[in-house]
Amino acid sequence: MHCTGTHPKIAAKLVGLVMATMGVSTGWCAPLDALLTADQFHYSGELRFEVGLDAMNDTLDVLHLRAKDPTYGGTQVGDYSGQHVRVAYAVRPTLLVEGALARRSVQYRTDEESIDSWQMAAQQRLYGNADSPAHAAVRLSLWGNRSDELRKSSATAVQGLTVQDLRVLDLSDHQEELDLLGSWRLTEASTLSAFFGIGRSAVSTGDMTATYVDGQGCQYAMSFTPTQTSGTRIAPCGSSLAAFSTSLSPLAEFSYGGSYTQWGGMWQWQRGPWALRAGMQWLRLDRDNVDAKIAQNGGTPYEDNQILVVDVIHALNEQIAIFVRGQAMRHQFVGEIPFLYNSATAHKFDRRYGYVSVGLHVAF
Repeated sequence: MHCTGTHPKIAAKLVGLVMATMGVSTGWCAPLDALLTADQFHYSGELRFEVGLDAMNDTLDVLHLRAKDPTYGGTQVGDYSGQHVRVAYAVRPTLLVEGALARRSVQYRTDEESIDSWQMAAQQRLYGNADSPAHAAVRLSLWGNRSDELRKSSATAVQGLTVQDLRVLDLSDHQEELDLLGSWRLTEASTLSAFFGIGRSAVSTGDMTATYVDGQGCQYAMSFTPTQTSGTRIAPCGSSLAAFSTSLSPLAEFSYGGSYTQWGGMWQWQRGPWALRAGMQWLRLDRDNVDAKIAQNGGTPYEDNQILVVDVIHALNEQIAIFVRGQAMRHQFVGEIPFLYNSATAHKFDRRYGYVSVGLHVAF
């Protein structure tokens, strides 16, 4: 990408800051894939970092994605906070490796859920040099999410029973993804990029516990495994049933595999110390068994998503740039945190969602 303006050194550094620190944050689509580009150039040993804060609340909801929700508008449900760090290292001018870690917290009524996310990626330039108008690259990425426990204190319907204090343990997902990237310099100040990718995913869930109160007021400690549901009376009461069990379990549908296809594009404009990126991503999911089960039970599976990412970057000097980034999703976190989606939660994914990030790019 060519640079124009009155700050040539800063502009040259900014190109590296902009191009080298993308694609490794907060799916079955790797986070920030909407900003993928093949137009990246580095010197061997080049090292770059991104650190940022991520958030969403009523104050930041300038698009009113939350306020329009008929059930949760005006509440703290869906408040989001997080931190992320990314690092990119140029093994050689044509090969860039990246890694990222993120911590997310999402508010649901009185519960706050914590999720850790990670990513590793390698991108190899196949065609083009610093003076070429067209460029091509291939990118391989591994990424995933995990949580020790997700908890819902309020009432929840599970297999016809209304339970309290539901806890799901040891949730995780991991993905392998391959993308082909192409970029074209339209002018000295703007570049257009496109990508197409495929991937595989695996979702794993541990055991689940809950508390159930029957019609006589007797409390039972519920335990769910992938092959069994059981309940044990917590204390003596009017019920003569001390324990019960069944071979039916909702957890059998909480662990699954699948594949996905994605495509999209990004437009980037850069002049002097300023840069703007706007990317759109389309995602199509094919989950094993889960969505067919949802449809069979009369529910609506969510097998696609559209994600818009826009950010503005300003270089303060040759090493440091600041950025503000916004991300909006048609279906909240579909393809972003796979283990949240299952036959019991799918109906929650009809809602739009988004969040804002601010932070620093640092180059060495």
